[in-house]
Amino acid sequence: MIVDYIIVGAGTAGCVLADKLSANGRNQVLLVEAGSKPRSPFIKIPAGFAKLFKSGCDWNYESAPGCGPSKRQIYIPRGKMLGGSANMNAMIHQWGHPDDFAAWAASGATGWGWDSVSPIFAKMDERMECAPNSHAHAAARDFVDAARSVIGNSGDSYNGGGYEGAWISHCNVRNGKRYSVYDSHLKPAMRRRNLVTLTGMTVSNLITENGSAVGVMMDGPQGRNAARAKAGVVLAAGAIETPALLFRSGIGGAASLQALGIETYRDSPHVGQHLQDHPMMVTVFQTTHSDTYKSAESPANLLRYIFKKSGPLASNAAEAIAFARSSDKLSAPDIELIFAPFEWREQALQPPAIHGFSIGAAIVAPHSRGSVSLTTRHIQVPPKIDFGFFSDKDGLDRKAMIAAVLLARKIAAQSSFSDHVSVEQSPGIDIKDYDALFAEICRNLQTVYHPAGTCRIGSAGDGVVSPRLKVHGLDRLWIADASVMPQLVRGHPNAAIAMIASRAAEFIAKGA
Repeated sequence: MIVDYIIVGAGTAGCVLADKLSANGRNQVLLVEAGSKPRSPFIKIPAGFAKLFKSGCDWNYESAPGCGPSKRQIYIPRGKMLGGSANMNAMIHQWGHPDDFAAWAASGATGWGWDSVSPIFAKMDERMECAPNSHAHAAARDFVDAARSVIGNSGDSYNGGGYEGAWISHCNVRNGKRYSVYDSHLKPAMRRRNLVTLTGMTVSNLITENGSAVGVMMDGPQGRNAARAKAGVVLAAGAIETPALLFRSGIGGAASLQALGIETYRDSPHVGQHLQDHPMMVTVFQTTHSDTYKSAESPANLLRYIFKKSGPLASNAAEAIAFARSSDKLSAPDIELIFAPFEWREQALQPPAIHGFSIGAAIVAPHSRGSVSLTTRHIQVPPKIDFGFFSDKDGLDRKAMIAAVLLARKIAAQSSFSDHVSVEQSPGIDIKDYDALFAEICRNLQTVYHPAGTCRIGSAGDGVVSPRLKVHGLDRLWIADASVMPQLVRGHPNAAIAMIASRAAEFIAKGA
């Protein structure tokens, strides 16, 4: 097969790229996805996303052991289907903070400051459904009130500028059902004859000739196949699979490639480095009542959702969010609290055992960095994912995480929320010493499922792609997913990833 453009990965970035690059009707575009079409009924049900964890729709990654003596291995769900993780996330729509993009520009991502990206966000909002969750539990509103009484509040919305305070989450929902970029961008584009979508095909490596990317090799049910691109290849496989694909194609640190028996095509030592995510510990408070979502899957609630698109199954789980600074010396928030009206138990891999409310305490401006690497050249073996959490030399992440947990406790004790609380279930009221609290954090650590930064924008000596998202040292090869972020945005990055892909399509169309 010969086309103009090949897009690898059909997650948020791939859906936007497929739509934008095929819009003129002339470009022949091939979109390649390792997963299948999004057929599971749990995709459309807002509260159903946890049912997709460890299913055929999930890459089902697990991190390397970390976080000190606990040797915690963290489960990492990533969507493996058309729509990718946008079809199995909590649907929170957030632009990011102006300070995020100021940091991008300062680090060498010229042209990625707030004035450059905010108009793209505003334009995208016209197409992507995003509004405050109208089905939020009454306790979510009490949480917002309690958080504002402690943190303050910067305005009516956390989108469009700087923010600090608490809000009901803005979600990508239409008529009570998930409305992801698959719905807003890819489904309409798939009607075009010049867009071909292949599912169940895993790209094993790039085809490179004379310093250019000219195609891909794919593995599928019918064996190996090749596809060639006259204009170029765009990688949108995410912060884990994009660097893994580059490694398998001989693009990465030469010494690491040599150790794997992979011939070096381009020595690019920053591939797979600078991995970031938002570490989180979930605090749980047992309630004084049974008005929680513990029984969300009851027949009555199922019927309520089917006929009225309301009730617990219409919830996005993370119904309210709050942002605060761990220190007055900071110019922008570095911690986030995420409220859910049920017990979030073992990353939702287990059903709630008690009537409770959860407040996830997360770091949204982490200083620590990790890596994605290969242990073998064989595609069947998943990459090694080392988050490197709490490895920053000044211990700032540890301080911020403890501050986040203490803030969750303080908000839960406010009069506007405390009537809901019977007792702190986790980490537990007896754990007050900082060292004991941090040990408990490590034992229960997870992420907010936002891996980024492994192919960051920067100069040829400091990054993997240029500010126009072209891979250094190769022609006709671009990256347009979360891996290019020099710094992870403060909050939920789905909208930022869509913005990156939208800008990438503009750069590519202009021959950048």
